[in-house]
Amino acid sequence: MPCAEEGLIRCAVTAGSVPTARSRPILGERSPWSCQVLITIDESFRHLSQHLRDLSSSHRLLVATANRPYALALASFFALQTTEQTCPLIGIASTREEALACLDGISEPVLAFVSEQLEECRGLDLVEDLKRRSVPESPIATVFTLKGADPTLMREALSSSADVVLTQRSLDLMSIANAMQAIQVGERFVDPFIPYALCHRDPRDAHALSERERMVLTLLCNGMTNKKIAEGLCIAETTARGHVQSIMRKLNVKDRTAAAVEGIRRHWVD
Repeated sequence: MPCAEEGLIRCAVTAGSVPTARSRPILGERSPWSCQVLITIDESFRHLSQHLRDLSSSHRLLVATANRPYALALASFFALQTTEQTCPLIGIASTREEALACLDGISEPVLAFVSEQLEECRGLDLVEDLKRRSVPESPIATVFTLKGADPTLMREALSSSADVVLTQRSLDLMSIANAMQAIQVGERFVDPFIPYALCHRDPRDAHALSERERMVLTLLCNGMTNKKIAEGLCIAETTARGHVQSIMRKLNVKDRTAAAVEGIRRHWVD
């Protein structure tokens, strides 16, 4: 299993800030571009590591997500940055109850990383729960990460109590480092992609899809038939067909393929 540092570096290379070719030159090869990539990644990683070390020394850490591999990678990364014998991580939770239970007996400041979706709970609901538990002598800072680019969820995240709001689509080393720095100085950090996406959204998004229709559209983009969609969502095939037809009307397209293409173009699916 690759270490968290390698995963974060790979994320930076593939996030769009640099080309996705190999990041290291082969022996004997002179490549200014490769050297530039390494310098960019190393500098970003140095800043991020420093911010995380500073936060780890003053905060206990909580990770709340339904994505276990992500949680373990993040926890491993913090462990690598810790020089003390006691790891600052107080827990990895996948439910609201688990996350709140991790705070029992904790009197130090807490930094909580919360994903958009938990098991049986929305991440934003947990953010508000954590903020209600926050007190001046034991503050709880929250880093909330959106999975997609749903305009409704982005607006809700902006109006939430989260100290940091990030998106997975633009997650890179510098974004994380900037977010950590904002927490250190007591400022709020919002992924620049969010206000940009809201300001440049398609005006037809006023008739955005329902949550169920988004689920159907995601399966539609995966090439599933109405029957397969119905089986995947445990609904009747006629219901699935109705959702598909509703999606096509809202997207103003005439067939399933065009619906998938238009849904991706509008960022209604990832």
